[in-house]
Amino acid sequence: MKEVKKKSRNILLIILACLICSTAILIALTYPDYHDTMTEAQKQLLANSTILKTEYGDIEYTVEGKGTPILLIHGAGGGYDQGLWAGKVFFGNGYKFVSVSRYGYLRSPIPDNASIKSQAAAYETLLDNLSIDKIIVVGVSAGGPSATQFANDYPNRCSALILISAVSMGPAPGDQDPFYVGIIHTIQQSDYAYWLFTRFLQSTILDMMGIPSQVYETFSPEQKELAQEMLDIMHPMSQRYKGTVNDEKMIEFYTVPTDNLRAPTLIIHAKDDALVSYKHAENAHSKINQSQLVLYDTGGHGMLSQMNGTRVLVKELLNESPY
Repeated sequence: MKEVKKKSRNILLIILACLICSTAILIALTYPDYHDTMTEAQKQLLANSTILKTEYGDIEYTVEGKGTPILLIHGAGGGYDQGLWAGKVFFGNGYKFVSVSRYGYLRSPIPDNASIKSQAAAYETLLDNLSIDKIIVVGVSAGGPSATQFANDYPNRCSALILISAVSMGPAPGDQDPFYVGIIHTIQQSDYAYWLFTRFLQSTILDMMGIPSQVYETFSPEQKELAQEMLDIMHPMSQRYKGTVNDEKMIEFYTVPTDNLRAPTLIIHAKDDALVSYKHAENAHSKINQSQLVLYDTGGHGMLSQMNGTRVLVKELLNESPY
């Protein structure tokens, strides 16, 4: 009996030693590349944005391009850089993009008593600072609530509202399973863990972000490249984690305000979105007068496979609406 226990212990020690050695080798082989990626990402983040102090908290933003102004409001795990990326994907050239970092993301701190309403008020202060009278407002994913709130609270400043895979209420049937949300939260807190997933387990991390693996498998080479860009743009991930946690608190009891929302609204969502259920899109459509709802059967969260169709829908809305 003692001999059996001794052999079992030795086997466990060998397995543990192999795991430790494998981990050490993995770190040795990947850490230099990881370090270079983080250094460059941090350099770009600091070089490309500005901080505006407002009575509703500091707001980080960037302005890029010329043309019709568009306010880009990013989703969970994002920042002004993610918003800018989404603008280029879904709108293309010929616009003046104003992209912000919401509360808790990158260099936008979470003020006391932060709320979706105060975040929307900060957007208005930013537009005043930029001397922009009216703007198209785009809310992506968790950026939907403050985009809709802005359109409602400042109707004279919003010429059109576009909601892409956007949240419109608290947790809904079909949203991401809490178990997987917990895994995402764990990964978000480690830049190195997130980097490893983006390098070696792209399909897995995208699946957890609402793009089912079967959807990813249908992507064209261009769409897979865009998916990789989407993952890479979120480095360093740990600087976005506080914002994700804050989003969950602010969105939990959120309802779409409708008392003053009169901007023409386009709502686009995919039925197989595994992160934010298309029930959010149906909810927003039911509450926003004169809104147009477009539901794709497939595309996942973010609808990269529907990029061209989405661009057509957006241009049609902008051509029909006065600015």
